[in-house]
Amino acid sequence: MSKIRSLLGYEKYSVTLTLVDDEEMRATNKDTRDIDAPTDILSFPFADASEPGRLLEPDLEIPELLHLGEMLVDVPYVIRRTKEDEEWEYETDEEEDRGVSGAMAEVFDPEKRIHMLLVHGMLHLVGYDHIEDDDYELMVAKEEKILNELGLTP
Repeated sequence: MSKIRSLLGYEKYSVTLTLVDDEEMRATNKDTRDIDAPTDILSFPFADASEPGRLLEPDLEIPELLHLGEMLVDVPYVIRRTKEDEEWEYETDEEEDRGVSGAMAEVFDPEKRIHMLLVHGMLHLVGYDHIEDDDYELMVAKEEKILNELGLTP
């Protein structure tokens, strides 16, 4: 995660990463997004962003305030999804692929996929999103750039 923080320009900032199971992820997803199902990753930013990739300056430069936020990764979900994706022939469908670079669908190693998810989650922590088309394009471009820099693309 330190390499990702460095590439984003936030090497002094901390991040909390928690590995969870399906039940904890489902409950958190229900509580925070009103979606009663597990998902691969959830990100909870600590600071507001003025624009994607640029956090507002903290009032005080106290180490405890230099925190990007928290990410939860549902490891059993990622393992299961990786196996499912390997069984299906990869087809590009932008409407179904609204959450992450298409590169992830071609990665069948759960550990590598989790590393890719960490890039995605960290982008959320610094203000990127993928709800609107323009935001989606911006986030995917940044995500793919970082994945390439980290050597994580297939």
